[in-house]
Parts: sequence; C-alpha cells; structure tokens
Amino acid sequence: SVEEVERAKVNLKATMLMSLDGNSNVAEDIGRQLLTYGRRMTPAEIFSRIDAITVDDVKATAAKVINDQDHALAAVGGIHELPNTTWSGVPPSTFGNKLQ
Repeated sequence: SVEEVERAKVNLKATMLMSLDGNSNVAEDIGRQLLTYGRRMTPAEIFSRIDAITVDDVKATAAKVINDQDHALAAVGGIHELPNTTWSGVPPSTFGNKLQ
C-alpha cells in the first residue's frame, strides 16, 4: 500500500543517516558510491531518489526478483510437513527427488 511504501522510505532514510555515524562508516559510504556511481552523491540527491519510488516501482521490482525466478526447495529430516506442491502450479515431477 502507499502507506507501507511511505513508511519504508522514512525508515530507509533514517537508517541511511544513522549509518553515517563515524569516520569509517562515512569512508565506506564514499567508497561504495564511487564504485557504484563514479561519484559521491549528496544525501539530498539520495533522498530525492528514494522519494521518487512509487508503489508500482516496488511491485515491478518484486515481480522481477521474486515471481520471475525458478524456486528450489531442499529439506533435511522429516518431510511429512512440507507443503503440498500441487497448489503452486509446479509439476509434481519437479519435486520427485525426495529421499526417504
């Protein structure tokens, strides 16, 4: 929801500012930005980019990262509590390597 995204933005900005407490943290941040962007970004620029994120951006990223991937499941021990795999639309043969 819009409220959840806004809350996440505020949390991200606060966490970012709190992480810049101390010389070594600032140096690490500068190095990370230089390697990633080739320059140092001001907090105002970073905040502007964070503020530009929309609910649709979050949904699109989640769809790309989570839903557009093949999933794998590995289990050790009793497998009797594993969920039924037929609900997922994944062919049952995908899960045919259960060791008893």
